[in-house]
Formats: sequence, structure tokens, C-alpha cells
Amino acid sequence: MRIIINIDEAKDPDRPGKKTVRVRTGYYFSSGDKLRIQNCGIEIYNILKEGFGRGFEGGLIIHEGEKK
Repeated sequence: MRIIINIDEAKDPDRPGKKTVRVRTGYYFSSGDKLRIQNCGIEIYNILKEGFGRGFEGGLIIHEGEKK
């Protein structure tokens, strides 16, 4: 399993003409990942997602979830 955190600059939807930091999160499974690894990875992803939501102010946060 892989957890992805992409950080870049994007247009701020709340302030036209301004830019902000955009954080996009997601995850995907590898073909060999066992169920125990998948479940643990999803729990870790949810903890990270909650942490970004609470601790990152003033930016654009997008949680994409599972990528296929």
C-alpha cells in the first residue's frame, strides 16, 4: 500500500487572483498487499487525513481517497 501526499500551489477558490498551497492526499494498494496491510494502511490514511484537516489552515485540502 502507498499513501500519497501531493503539495503544490493552486488558485485560491475563495480569493480570485490569489494563490494558495494545495494538499492532495490519496492511497493505492499494490497487488501483493495482504488484507491486514490494507486495513492498517487505511487507518493510517484516515489519521493523516484528520490531522491535515485540523492542523492546516489557510490552504486547500483535497482528500481523493483510493486511487485505482
